Amino acid sequence: MTAPPRSGGEVGFVLPEPSTTLDLAMDDGAPIRVVRQGNPSGPRVVLSHGNGFASDSYFPFWRLMLDRFDLCLFDFRNCGRNPFHAAEPHDYRRFARDNVTVHRAVAEEWGAKTTIGTFHSMSAIAALLAIVDGVWHWDALVLFDPPVVPPEGDPLRAELLTEGEALRDAALIRKNRFPDPEEMADVFRYLHRFRRLREGVPELNTRSTLRFDPASGEWLLACPGPVEANLYVEVGELPIWRKPGGPARPLLIVGADPEPADAPKTAPCCRLYCETFEIDYACVPDTSHLLQLEEPELCFALFEDFLSRNGIAA
Repeated sequence: MTAPPRSGGEVGFVLPEPSTTLDLAMDDGAPIRVVRQGNPSGPRVVLSHGNGFASDSYFPFWRLMLDRFDLCLFDFRNCGRNPFHAAEPHDYRRFARDNVTVHRAVAEEWGAKTTIGTFHSMSAIAALLAIVDGVWHWDALVLFDPPVVPPEGDPLRAELLTEGEALRDAALIRKNRFPDPEEMADVFRYLHRFRRLREGVPELNTRSTLRFDPASGEWLLACPGPVEANLYVEVGELPIWRKPGGPARPLLIVGADPEPADAPKTAPCCRLYCETFEIDYACVPDTSHLLQLEEPELCFALFEDFLSRNGIAA
């Protein structure tokens, strides 16, 4: 049986063919593929994804970069384009180490140049782990709605961890194989928390996170739910809420809208984190945690403005 072509559902979401790819092995053998898109003469943007998603899921956002930026997309181990390696280690400390390997390999393969890391949620937390240790791999960072968990005693801590526990429990019982990708796309179309997604994103994310299994004729989640589950609560154990000594290089955190009654708990935590550590902050009105897939143009405008203000422009 032949798998359908890799596309995004909506005509405008047909993914461009990469100009080249780079296949890497992490120090424990886990494979990670880096895909190069866009303008090789522009500043480099390295982009990755949130938990349960893949870099291709963010096409509504990164397609706006194609004319001006040298775009390098990668999926974290066990996700997206990468073959499944192992259920352990699949944690934030491991992701942070993988980031170093990817950054170094991209510079060695395609040349050193100004490089902006652009990460959402899970991948943003991996980037922050390096920052709090005083290590910068990037010339600038733009992080979208990282789930930064406040310290003990802050009421927002319990709220964010409760939200994370609900997501963990949902991941543990998630269906991991589908006879038809439309079955998974229906979940994104009809669940209330995904109501702000742009048209075509449910199909796009489905194609980005499922892989076809010729043996069974079914579609399997690249990253099974039980593998991603603990990441939703592991954030509470990380030393993110520790004074990072002030950003050594330009850093912007773009949060979801914290004002609606049903705002994700990540949103007020991002705002508080930036206020506490004097980090450049912006939020996108009327968005949830998946803001890049809801208002990609507004997210990209904030990205562009930040680079311009810091003298990094294509």
